[in-house]
This record gives sequence, structure tokens and C-alpha cells, in this order.
Amino acid sequence: MICADEVYQKNIYGDKPFISFKKVMNEMGAPFKNDVELISFHSTSKGLLGECGLRGGYMELSNLDPYAQGQILKLRTITLCPNTVGQLMTEVMVNPPKRGVNSDPVVDLYEKEWNTIFGGLKARSKLLTSKLNDIPNIKTNNLEGAMYAFPRVFLTESAVKAAKAQGMSADGMYCLEALNETGLILVAGSGFQQKPDTYHFRITNLIFNTEEFERALTAFKDFNRRFFEKYP
Repeated sequence: MICADEVYQKNIYGDKPFISFKKVMNEMGAPFKNDVELISFHSTSKGLLGECGLRGGYMELSNLDPYAQGQILKLRTITLCPNTVGQLMTEVMVNPPKRGVNSDPVVDLYEKEWNTIFGGLKARSKLLTSKLNDIPNIKTNNLEGAMYAFPRVFLTESAVKAAKAQGMSADGMYCLEALNETGLILVAGSGFQQKPDTYHFRITNLIFNTEEFERALTAFKDFNRRFFEKYP
């Protein structure tokens, strides 16, 4: 069974299009098209509309065993329904306002909001990549989608030893010290099963005001300098 989390299908900043697992399976033909069990997930929660705030979504079941599918549907029918706002956001996600169907002011407002949010995320993804790669001992790939960067930080042996003495992972200590000094919340890569003896952190590009975002990254660069002076 394939469980495909496809929530970032609209958060794409490069030239590569989103291609769903279901499309690939159908194009591959039998036996994949007819026999591979697939559950596809889509959500407003971390997509372009919800931006980690509003909650709503769906899952589509393909080629599931009829008994298993029946049990899933039975479980869903005995639970409380999602909140009203979540249901509305999911409807807007799968059926956005259209010319000739909805009024022009509604479509104009929707498109304005969409372009503002998407344009901001795209601009900040480029800014985040360039700013991080300009910081010593940090390297990250270009952000092609979603709303996170996952840069590698090349921590020194003295930092690794200091973290071990505190009973912490080295990147966990790095993230905690960044939080204490800058207020920036980073997620340590050790929580994502990174390769042994490598260290990473996750950082978001969700800060909406670009100038504020730049100030935060400048503060982070200053913190990084002090950190490596502390652990040379």
C-alpha cells in the first residue's frame, strides 16, 4: 500500500509540475493501475490556503480491499464532523471560485489572495535559500516547494562534545541556543532520521512580512557567528 501525502501540490516554486501518485500508476498500466492500493491525502492544513492554521482535508482510496475500505468508512461515520471553517476551506480548495459561476468580485478577491500568498512564499523561499547559503558552516538546496528549508549545519567537534555532555543531540543544542538568543524556532534534524554524523535543522519561510523575515535571518546569521566562536 502507498500512502501519498500530497498536501504541497500547489506550493511549487520551480518549473517542475506536481505529478500525483495516481497519475503515475494509471500511466504505468497494469498491474499497477489496478492492483496497487493507494491512499492519497490532500489538506488545507499545510497547503497554500491553510498555511499551517486552518484545518481540513480529505483522503481518496484507490484499489483498496473492499472489506478494508468498508471498515475505514465505518470509522469515519461514527466520528464527529470537522468544524465548519475546515469544511468550507476544503470546499474552496477542491472547488475554487470560477468565472461565469461565481461573481467577478468573488473571483477577483480569491485570485488576489492566492497570488499574494503564493508570491510571498515563492519570494521568501528564494530569500531563505540565498541567506542561508551566505552563512558560514551552513548549506542548503534550492527550495522547490512546500514551506521549509532543511539546511545542513557543519558543527564542530567541540559543539558535539558540549551537546553530549548535556545529554542532547548536537543539532538540538544548536536549535535551543538559537531559540534562546533570537526567538527563532528551528526543528532539529535529529528528529528526522538524518545520516549519522551529519546535522541539520528545519526552518520555515512562513513569516509574511519580507522585511521582518530578512531581519530574522540577519539575527540568525549573527547567532551562528557567535555559536562557532563559542564552539571553535
